[in-house]
Amino acid sequence: YLMQADGVDGVYSDDLMPPVVTLTNYATSNNCNPLLAGIIASALLLGLYARGGHGVVLGFVALVPWLLALNATRTVAGAARSGWCMGIAVAATMFAWFAFAVASFTGLAKPAALLLLMAAAPLFQPQVLVFALVRYFAGRHHGPVVRALAGASAWVAAEWLLPKLLGDTLGHGMHPSRVLRQIADVGGAAGITFLLILINECVASAIERRRDGVRAFAPALAIAGCVLASMAGYGAIRLSALAAAPLAAEKPLRVGMVQSNIVDYERLRREMGAYEVVRHVLDTHYAMSREAIALHLLDTLDAR
Repeated sequence: YLMQADGVDGVYSDDLMPPVVTLTNYATSNNCNPLLAGIIASALLLGLYARGGHGVVLGFVALVPWLLALNATRTVAGAARSGWCMGIAVAATMFAWFAFAVASFTGLAKPAALLLLMAAAPLFQPQVLVFALVRYFAGRHHGPVVRALAGASAWVAAEWLLPKLLGDTLGHGMHPSRVLRQIADVGGAAGITFLLILINECVASAIERRRDGVRAFAPALAIAGCVLASMAGYGAIRLSALAAAPLAAEKPLRVGMVQSNIVDYERLRREMGAYEVVRHVLDTHYAMSREAIALHLLDTLDAR
């Protein structure tokens, strides 16, 4: 039986009766717009999260748009593409500063340096691709709980096992929160990353189940709340213990760091000559080091 686009009945079956059609499954075409929107939204949220300050709260929801889009992926190739693109987006929004720093030191144009960073995103952020693939395979055979645990474990394991140019992890973004960052006592920055991913997974699960009623989405939010409360509770207890501890009788160690911010050595070499550039860099560091020691009474100094 065929229904015309204008609503007029078309061809009937042999008994001139409209056949019964049951719609059991519906899938959209291979349209990348929802996935692309999820990647862009998460990347922008992660970029704001990386800036610190009040943006620290975004760490609990920044991955949610991407996770929702990733849940709709039906093939391993789609999961791989999603992880690859998300890695590029993370490099562009969270680590653009690194590309600009390289450009300043080398004389390379900033757009070119940013494009190089994005092209090398799988080397900078390999855990994003690993997360997407492991999460996909876990979701094919298990429920959302195992999928979330497997994905979070894969993320932190990849950061530990695979070589990365920068020793970054999502947990570092919790530094502005003096209370929440104390949980690093237990699992380090990687432990905070693991908990952040779990909370994001819970929020994404709650959003997906919101139309099924409170009983459907409440457990996921309850788990997220318990994780967050545990982080805050441990932090409060830890800070209270530190405040109650007696002050050490020994003189504290004062450590300083000096950075000259001299960049674009190649341009300076052309303008001043190699010897003069070396002399200028050394003299600047020496003068800044002497001033830091004299003004701040440092016990040790790191000059970069």
